[in-house]
Amino acid sequence: MKIRGAIVVLGVVLLFAVGAFAQDYAKVEIPIGYSYMRFNPENSNVVPGFSLNGGGGGAALYFNHIIGIQMDLKGYASTVQHYTFPVGTPACPQGCNITADANLFTYNFGPIIKPYRTTHFEPFIEGMFGGAHSNTYGNIIKACQAACTTSAAPNNNAWDFAIGGGLDIPLSKSIAFRPAEFNFVLTRFNNILVSNHMNQSNFRFGAGLVFMFGR
Repeated sequence: MKIRGAIVVLGVVLLFAVGAFAQDYAKVEIPIGYSYMRFNPENSNVVPGFSLNGGGGGAALYFNHIIGIQMDLKGYASTVQHYTFPVGTPACPQGCNITADANLFTYNFGPIIKPYRTTHFEPFIEGMFGGAHSNTYGNIIKACQAACTTSAAPNNNAWDFAIGGGLDIPLSKSIAFRPAEFNFVLTRFNNILVSNHMNQSNFRFGAGLVFMFGR
């Protein structure tokens, strides 16, 4: 009887310990930090890939210690890019050499999952949908219009999708360090420059701090 009683007591203690652990998580997380994007058009022979640097932030609301919903907002800028279009290019039939700068802004929403939380690390996976705004193609087409005869109209908005994950390292109950977040980001800008190749298969890396609330 004593052994059974001890087992029951131990089971109750473990149950409360697990419950306490499950409750000890941040209900709200606000990440901010640096972000790098490698913009990679499918038709890279027309508009080659280039790098963008920027940053941003967001917010995540957790329904329990594993699953949450998040908003992610990021903005990027690049240096001026040089483009050479041969004769017969739809955006510049006479051919031209131009320069154009580029930016990119993404706004996404979707689930985030932290399947394993400890006092030392919290890995996560995420999938988000939303939109993207960029003057990349618009600036190129405008530069082409100034260099040769074309009536192409720029399109600066697109649908996008991001999937990936990363790692948070808790520094305290209210702050965590995010050393790495990796995402595959698919954008679909459609204009005269992309023809039938609307996909841009982009790579994104981020790092920064996460502010945590509601423990």
